[in-house]
Amino acid sequence: MKLFTGPTTPFGRKAAIVAREHGIALDEEICNPFESEELARINPLKLIPVLVLDDGAVLHDSHVICEYLDALGSGSNLYPEADKWTWKMRMILGHGLAEASVQLQLQKVLPESERSETMMARYRARIERAAAVLEDEADALAAGEFRIDKVTAACGLGHLELRHGDDWRRLCPRLATWYAEIVTRPSVAETMPRA
Repeated sequence: MKLFTGPTTPFGRKAAIVAREHGIALDEEICNPFESEELARINPLKLIPVLVLDDGAVLHDSHVICEYLDALGSGSNLYPEADKWTWKMRMILGHGLAEASVQLQLQKVLPESERSETMMARYRARIERAAAVLEDEADALAAGEFRIDKVTAACGLGHLELRHGDDWRRLCPRLATWYAEIVTRPSVAETMPRA
């Protein structure tokens, strides 16, 4: 299977972590979603990640890809039935943190005349709110088996720190303690984003 991804995408990273957790070897192809014509042919949204299966079938969107890999692989289920709605809300919060971080970065790299200070302020506020709730949920993140909510929170925080600095650690000390531990897990450490 081939995973179209990027070196800094938190969404491709989610899929790479799930694959590693289940011992699934993926051929990871780094691509630029803004320039790749191959990506446009396999995903009409031209977004990463995209997973091309061995039979040529295509899955896109990190939620779909991660669930597929979790169902396919061996090892612990990252989508347990226990407390499902609670961890799913944390999963979406971590994913939303990553989305806001990516959108803020996309604004920052635009020519100054094309940037929207209004949108940048909205993304910053969204990041702050998401991080604050994850701070409140730090004990729940630390508890139990490795789950997809832990994956999405780690990916969101990893992108945030890579692109926007580590000020969040001062504001969210319990979350920072959890993050410092989770980044030592092999699947998380091996997929750290690189600029």
